[in-house]
Amino acid sequence: MDLGMRHLRTVLAVAEAGSISRAASALKIAQPGLTAQLRRIEAGFGGPLFERRPGGVAPTELGAHVILRARQLISEFEELVVTTKMLAHEIEPAAELKLGGADSPWMPVVAAALRRLLPDREQITYVEERTDAVLEMARTGKVDIAVFDEFPEVPTPTTEGLVIRDLGVEPMRIGLAADHPSAGWDSVDLAALAYESWIAPPESACGLRLSLRLACERAGFTPRFRHFGANRPTVETIVASGHAVGVFHHSTRRMPGIRLVRLVGEPLWCRTKIAWPTESLIAQVAEAFDFRRLTVPALTG
Repeated sequence: MDLGMRHLRTVLAVAEAGSISRAASALKIAQPGLTAQLRRIEAGFGGPLFERRPGGVAPTELGAHVILRARQLISEFEELVVTTKMLAHEIEPAAELKLGGADSPWMPVVAAALRRLLPDREQITYVEERTDAVLEMARTGKVDIAVFDEFPEVPTPTTEGLVIRDLGVEPMRIGLAADHPSAGWDSVDLAALAYESWIAPPESACGLRLSLRLACERAGFTPRFRHFGANRPTVETIVASGHAVGVFHHSTRRMPGIRLVRLVGEPLWCRTKIAWPTESLIAQVAEAFDFRRLTVPALTG
């Protein structure tokens, strides 16, 4: 069979779902049909792409290679479609591309994607701690596209007048000193940290402090916030010294003397979204580009 983009998308759907049944549900096709299609695709590539297991499927060595290249090819193809549409409609690139958002690992990822899409635009970035301020910048046109975070049990300010796209959810991690008794564990129960001193996230940081406090209260204690207003280098120094514990994004870079540990049940998470005004100059490009293909590398260890 002649392999094409739709076959690559099918392979990625199976890889992302982790099982043929879940992929079939996501693709809205019958499982036997997807199984037959996957067999034809595997025949086209010359070998099995997935190893069947009781709980689903896992990529083979050949499959891992195909999945990696498929993601690259689809991303490049989508960028080709976007830039071609711009040329076909004679859309003149604006002098500036303004990106606003919270200081999160997603900001440089989105910035890099927009830079690839619109290389002729000078990029300007605005960083704001408060979600309402970020969304207001998008609503009033101060920025062309905005990146913002949502945390459990914290209401999001109104997004009226904005187009919203979901980038994904990542669990938050607890930062412990490397010699902390729990640092060697794969996961720790939040209740086990009841007597620790905590570094308070900035109060305006999209509601993370409130979300952390509510999660701790559900675990049976009120967090003992003892350090306030610390910047990133100071937070890392305090945690590495063993004087307090803190909350970090799953994709935070490795930090000397600090181990990031999962929370049992993952009661803390961060959902990242992007927004742009319906009438924004970036709207046509943003609508055509699949931001769901973007990922933040997991650098923790």
